[in-house]
Amino acid sequence: MTFYIIAAIIYLILTIFTSLKIAKSNVLSTQQKTINVVLNALIPILWLYLTYPIIFPKDKIMTKSEREKIIAQESGSKLGDDVGSSRDSIFL
Repeated sequence: MTFYIIAAIIYLILTIFTSLKIAKSNVLSTQQKTINVVLNALIPILWLYLTYPIIFPKDKIMTKSEREKIIAQESGSKLGDDVGSSRDSIFL
C-alpha cells in the first residue's frame, strides 16, 4: 500500500511541475498548452494501465514440472510425480 501512495505522490509532483512548465511556455498557444497538459497527465496513467499486468502479474510463474503435472491430469495419465517428463510416458 505504501508503494502505491509513494508512486501517486511522485506522479502528482512530476505532473504539476511539468504542467507549470508547459503553462509558462511562450512558444505554445493556449490550445496547445491545454492539450499538452491533458496529455501530460493522461499518458503516464495509460502506460501504467498497459504495463501493469506485465510488471505485476497476478498468476505465479509455473514451473515445468507443475505444467507437466497439469497436462498429465488433463490427458488422464496416471503417472506419479516422480515419473519422468511427459516425453518419457510414450515408452511406458
